[in-house]
Amino acid sequence: MKGKLILCCCLLCICWLLPPLTANAQEEMTGEVNWVKGYISGIGYGTSKPSGNRVIDKLKALRAAKVVAQRDLLELIKGIRVISQTTVENMMLREDLISTRVEGTIKGAEVVKQHVEWDGNTPLAVVELRVYMTGSAGSGQLSNTLINTLDLPRRYGATGNLPIPPIPAEPAPKKPAAPAKISYDSSKPVTGVVIALRGQYYEKVLLPVVKTVTKSKRTITVYSVKSVEPQIIRTYGVARYAGTLDDAKKISYLGENIMIVPADFVSNDNEIFIGTDAARTIKETIRFDNNYLEKAKVAIAIQ
Repeated sequence: MKGKLILCCCLLCICWLLPPLTANAQEEMTGEVNWVKGYISGIGYGTSKPSGNRVIDKLKALRAAKVVAQRDLLELIKGIRVISQTTVENMMLREDLISTRVEGTIKGAEVVKQHVEWDGNTPLAVVELRVYMTGSAGSGQLSNTLINTLDLPRRYGATGNLPIPPIPAEPAPKKPAAPAKISYDSSKPVTGVVIALRGQYYEKVLLPVVKTVTKSKRTITVYSVKSVEPQIIRTYGVARYAGTLDDAKKISYLGENIMIVPADFVSNDNEIFIGTDAARTIKETIRFDNNYLEKAKVAIAIQ
């Protein structure tokens, strides 16, 4: 009797420590916003009651999983920041047309994975759906991308080739700190620029803004959606994101002579500020028919 009691206690402990297998499987895959690769993915799980017809049961399970994946995708997309203080959800609440277009984009999301396993006669399905931020991130189709769905080039007044205002030279401080250096090969045309945040907190957005502040406290916009040609925005977006500086240097779209510019700070409004020397250097290197900014050859390195 005592031995049976000990055995029962051991079995109860094992059952308590081991979570259900289905819960474990669901935790292995979750939806995500992948800013580096430029997509949003939604994951859904579904099942159906056995009917005796495996083909029908499989289709029902996949359909249920797809509905859950669409719901997951919607929640993730709603949380994406368009500009510093505006999310996709804000735009959807302000305008029914945007809400309708987002729902249509989700219904047309690319199915990148669908799989069914069987637990006896019960189907267990998983579906992964994906919406791309720009045309270059996915299959090249612009109609179903997030940038196109939100119609950002028109809404935010992209004009292309927006000139950077003159930036006055400033005397160096008497006791300069050791600043991070601007680096590029000055003997060749600059082909793109990487803004290095160096670990500063920054909330990724679809339309980042880079500014500088002069000695007289004048704020000048160095780069924004207004700097980029509308068609480029639809195809490539306004900027790419990379986890590290080394990863940013590997982005082929930026070309071979990339300028590395350190960010001074990120404002409370989630705007990136660079030094006036860096802003002036960018202004000088986009002259003579070399405006890499209007082609959105810009990346932001987080670390």
